[in-house]
This record gives sequence, structure tokens and C-alpha cells, in this order.
Amino acid sequence: MSLAAGSNVDVEAHSLRERLAHAERMLRLNERMVAGLVHDLRTPLMAIKLSAEVALARSQEDAVQQAARRIRTSSDRMSRLFDHLLNLSRVGSLIPGLDLQAGDLHTTVEAVLDEARSTDATAKFEVLKEGDFNGVFDAALLRRAIANVVGTSLQHAGVSRTVTIQFDGTHPERLFIRVTAAGVIPAAVQEQMYKPGPNIAGRELAGPGLGLHEVDGFVRAHGGSVVGRSRAPDGTVFELLLPRDASGAP
Repeated sequence: MSLAAGSNVDVEAHSLRERLAHAERMLRLNERMVAGLVHDLRTPLMAIKLSAEVALARSQEDAVQQAARRIRTSSDRMSRLFDHLLNLSRVGSLIPGLDLQAGDLHTTVEAVLDEARSTDATAKFEVLKEGDFNGVFDAALLRRAIANVVGTSLQHAGVSRTVTIQFDGTHPERLFIRVTAAGVIPAAVQEQMYKPGPNIAGRELAGPGLGLHEVDGFVRAHGGSVVGRSRAPDGTVFELLLPRDASGAP
């Protein structure tokens, strides 16, 4: 290799390193910006929800009661979406490649539940669904992720041994799964199982949570998000937000 050619390679390598460093800085800046915006948006959202609670408590008029309940429900939904937005803004670790195929997410989850029933005769599942669950995803990876979530939920299902799985396929671009168990994970256990972030019992955390190290990577590989929380009176809750067609995921 000539000296000139070697010099050109060095220049290109230096330029590539600078572009990579710039991209990393922009990703970190994006994460901080989104985190700040979500924090700022939560404050007025909490005020809106509190106002709805006050209206519910002070007025018995049907119209006021109905409006306040709608506001409260919408506020809760917005808060959950903020959790997912914050999670999606984070730079994740290495995630696996995908084997994308057209499929039915409900069928994929039912396969997980059938396997859970075959290994645990006491397990009970209440399945609620609305909408269409067809999409493009890696069924094998999602089965592993959902199996981890369902297994953890069963461990904390209480004496009823019941886990509720809610499907929402009403949005044209997104699929939503909510897995709920009645029990609350003890604080000492949460301190060991919740990752990433500070170990605060009952705190909502984006990412895998509860020691489910693979779940976040599998869901994030699809361009989606998973958040978890465990606290009274809600119990243990996992929410998975997925694009309907993961072929558009980066």
C-alpha cells in the first residue's frame, strides 16, 4: 500500500470515528430531551387527573360523573404511553436479529398459555381481546418474551392463580398486550429483580424489570417497548407495546 493510500485510509477512519461519536452524542441528547419532555408533561397530566378526581367526589350529576371518568381513564392511558415513549428513547444493548413472518399475535400468546397450562394445572388465564391481531413479527422471540412475562406473573398471581391477559388490536399500526396478576412482589425481591435503574419498591420502571433480562431486547428488536410495575392496589402489571409490522423497525 502506498503512503498516499494509507493516508486516505487514516483520514476515512478518522472521519468515520467522528461521525460515530456525533451519532452517539445525538442519541444521548435525544434520550435526555425525551426524558425531560415526558417529565414536564407528567405535571399537567397529574393536575388534570386530580381535577377529575375532585369532580367525581364533589358532583353527583351524571354528566359530570361521566366526563370525569373519561378524563381519568384517558389520563391513565396517557401516563402509560409516556412510560413507553421514555423507554423507546433509551439506547438499548445489543438485540437479536429477527425472523419476520406474518402471523396472529393472539395465536402466538395462546400457544404460550397452552404450554403454561400443561406444566401447571393450577394456572388460570382470563383472556380479554378487542380488535385484529395480525401483524409481522418474529413469533419465536415473542413467544420467549411473553413466556417470561407470563411465568413471572404466575409466580405472583396469589391464591387465585389467575393471570389476566388483555389484547388491544384496535389501532392500525400498534398491538398492545397487558398482563396482570393480583399479587405484589415483595420489596426485598424487587430490589434484586428490577433492572435497569434505581431499586425502589413499587416504582414504575421501563425496560425488562423483574429480572427478565431477555424480554426488553426481544421487544426492542421489534421496535417496541415493555414496561412493568408491581405495587398495591394494581398488583403486578406488564405492558407490551409492539408495532403491527416490525419490518419497519431499525
